[in-house]
Amino acid sequence: MDPVRARPRHPAGDPYLDNQVVRAAFAVPALARRGLVTYKPLLRESLPHLPDWLTSRRSKGSFTAQRIAGLARHQGRLDEMVASSPLAEGGLVDPGAVRSALAQAARGQSVTVIADLHQLIVTCWWLTGQASELEAAC
Repeated sequence: MDPVRARPRHPAGDPYLDNQVVRAAFAVPALARRGLVTYKPLLRESLPHLPDWLTSRRSKGSFTAQRIAGLARHQGRLDEMVASSPLAEGGLVDPGAVRSALAQAARGQSVTVIADLHQLIVTCWWLTGQASELEAAC
């Protein structure tokens, strides 16, 4: 059985949007969330079954190359998804500007916008209720 699909789903579809989850996360003081010696100390405490190599690391990895490759590979589908999203349809984002930024990022230019594009694409994906086809492609 696929462990991702075996996890229970929150009724709203995303537990991070649940007010109780958000309140519980913000109730943890910042100093407890970031250790001076350990990276993400709460992760190790809350999920002790994770491998030591993951919970003992002290830095984040850079996945910029993978993001650029993914944007290039799926540029047309991503552009279409953003252009047809409720954000574009409601006039909250300019599809032409997103298309231009997406094309630049997919060529490895203007990598500073990749994090913003990532957030926008994930938001559009979530709002449109896209699921298994894009998940499988990633």
